[in-house]
Amino acid sequence: MTKFTSIIRWLGPVLALLISLAGQGQSHFVLLGIAAWMLVWWITETVHLGVTALLPLLLFPLLELGTAKELAGYYAHPLVYLFFGGFVLALALEKSSLHYRIALWILKRTGTKDSGLIAGFMLATGFMSMWISNTATAIMMLPIATSVLGVLHEEKQSKLSRPVLLSVAWAANIGGTATIIGTPPNMIFAAFMSEQLDRPIGFMEWLPVGLTATMVLGITAFWIITRGLPKDVLNVKEEENTARWIAQEWNSLGGLTPVQNRVAVVFTFTATLWILRPYLAQWIPMIQWSDTAIALASAVMLFALRDGNKGNILDWEDTKNLPWGILILFGGGLALAGILQGSQWFELMSIRLENLGQLPQWVWLLVVAIIGVFATELLSNMALVSALLPLLLSLSLAIGIPMDVLSLPLVLGASCAFMLPMATPPNAIVFSTGKLTISYMVYRGIVMNLLAIALIVLLLQVVGITD
Repeated sequence: MTKFTSIIRWLGPVLALLISLAGQGQSHFVLLGIAAWMLVWWITETVHLGVTALLPLLLFPLLELGTAKELAGYYAHPLVYLFFGGFVLALALEKSSLHYRIALWILKRTGTKDSGLIAGFMLATGFMSMWISNTATAIMMLPIATSVLGVLHEEKQSKLSRPVLLSVAWAANIGGTATIIGTPPNMIFAAFMSEQLDRPIGFMEWLPVGLTATMVLGITAFWIITRGLPKDVLNVKEEENTARWIAQEWNSLGGLTPVQNRVAVVFTFTATLWILRPYLAQWIPMIQWSDTAIALASAVMLFALRDGNKGNILDWEDTKNLPWGILILFGGGLALAGILQGSQWFELMSIRLENLGQLPQWVWLLVVAIIGVFATELLSNMALVSALLPLLLSLSLAIGIPMDVLSLPLVLGASCAFMLPMATPPNAIVFSTGKLTISYMVYRGIVMNLLAIALIVLLLQVVGITD
């Protein structure tokens, strides 16, 4: 395996060299070679995604394809700071354990009947995944799920454990599609559209398609998971035991702590401003409102406000838990796309692809959705979206389908890895309990994948990104 990894690691630069030599060193071919190098490393992940994303900053100035100042600007794009602010907000939710309290509150109110319990886990997991990473959400929800299952008799556990655990994984994946900061593919798409097409996509612009997709996919997932589940798996006593455990856990938390109160205020303040931002410019025109400014304001508050004890809500030490590699990945993707755009590479590619414009739009959306859903079972969704968005832009120019319409099936599909344990961290986390089998996940996952493809294509015929 080590030898194979070493070969793959060298494949990227060798491929870049061969493509450059084939084009006799012309800038278009050099660019294509570096893009191929990055594609190989992103797809295989033999080198960390963030490290691969630094290649444009390293190579383009050396090869006179751009200046260091120009390239560095992509890594400091305003949207990178929007996502930084979102990550800081998520960090505060986790550090204060407010996310755990919210999850228990939802579970208390969805009931403890079989389907109600599964709905509760899906709602709690999905809501938290809108704001914090799907990995952190799954890690938080897993011990809650196993503790709830632990109060059941062994026979009932065997019937409910797999549906409950699968609901946690699927809801963690689906929930992130709701908001622009919910999952990296959404963020990468927003940054690409802003930089390449001067089409800013903020929180409210994304919400109609993102939230609708989350609701439709969530309801479908709930139907698949509960389909075939015997009625009244839990008897009255077991329902009471489950409700008692949730109530005891909730009561053990006590009232909101000072730090949780303050994080809740900042969280509410931030979400409200994101939702109202389109109207703020009309109400208070002297301030230039943007999603980035709102996110940074919340981040600064979280570092500046006291926690009600002797420290601040967040200290800089806490930022070691931020996904810095993802922020660099955004910058690298923007840098690659920006230099390709400046070299007219997209236009040249579109000329070669213009004969493909004969197919109906829905066929293209279907093809892109299939690629997004099934490729992300094997590849990182961040790498997949970063690698394919430049190609889709060329295709969009060639066939006359707007870029947002053509690429949304890829972006939404990249969050729909429902089959394999290794496809996403939430899948792997619940699989690690040993209670799920691959056959169980694949059988239900392939049905969900196929329905997700159809639903995404149908959804995009009805709703899209608002202007």
